[in-house]
Amino acid sequence: MAIDVKEEIANYLLNNCFLIGNVDSTREKYYYVINHEETFRRIFQPIGYTLVIHRNLRVVQLINNYGTGRLSLKKYESIMLLIFRLLYVEKRESLSTSEEKVVATVEEIKNEYEKLNLPRKFDKALLEDSMRNIKRYNLVQPLNKLLDMNAQIQIYPSVMLAMPDTTISKAYEKTSKLLQQYVDSDEEDESND
Repeated sequence: MAIDVKEEIANYLLNNCFLIGNVDSTREKYYYVINHEETFRRIFQPIGYTLVIHRNLRVVQLINNYGTGRLSLKKYESIMLLIFRLLYVEKRESLSTSEEKVVATVEEIKNEYEKLNLPRKFDKALLEDSMRNIKRYNLVQPLNKLLDMNAQIQIYPSVMLAMPDTTISKAYEKTSKLLQQYVDSDEEDESND
């Protein structure tokens, strides 16, 4: 029995939250939703979801109207997500408007992480553990195996939507402040020991 395209895409959105229009694996689904926007709104509205299309980012987002079903990230997953967002903002500002891919190396991620002076040191296990959930929700994608510092990770524009929406310059400031809160909480934890 063949699965209906609308059902397949609806299930994909329910499981992954985001469809990215400039990624090969989801481009077709993204444009299908764009071309059948009202149909998808009618599918999700009765079950308490809102379909949001961010045309400037080329991202379709599914939001639960009741605030349930949100992913709870562990502390270091949250830190890594904030670092990915920070790198996305920095790199997006420096790219020409025709370039679509935002790519960071493991070394760039490590450098941002080490600026925080956290008790847990950056290593391959930390990166891979942190990326497991982040990758599942279409926020980042390794472009090759994470074997060395030159390995690349594509950061999707959806990383900007995983937290409250702001302008790019405000996002940079906000992300920096959020990361600093983690540093401050770790310093308090160490002084209480």
